[in-house]
Amino acid sequence: MHAVAIKKSLMKRNPWLIEAVFKAYSQSKQKAYDYMAKAAWFKDSLPWFGQEFDETRALMGDNYYSYGIESNRKTLEALFRYSYQQGLCSKELTIEELFESSSLELTESPL
Repeated sequence: MHAVAIKKSLMKRNPWLIEAVFKAYSQSKQKAYDYMAKAAWFKDSLPWFGQEFDETRALMGDNYYSYGIESNRKTLEALFRYSYQQGLCSKELTIEELFESSSLELTESPL
């Protein structure tokens, strides 16, 4: 759905930045999940917000917007494969060549 990019020069000067950005986005997402679970149903204008939220979690689990390479590996590999097959890339990319090695092991804390 989305990706966050950080310039290599910035990563080299600040090696802690990758993990810090990952944690910040993960914490922000958790706050959004908490808001949706507790208060969004009466503040949002969608008439069936609560039902949609419950159905989404039942179908996709509590963490339906998972972050990190491992939890999205199949999706990323399919994207790379289709991009190559459809002529958008001159070769099939790999996760290891596209993502900084220190980001490969980042995972979210359990919800």
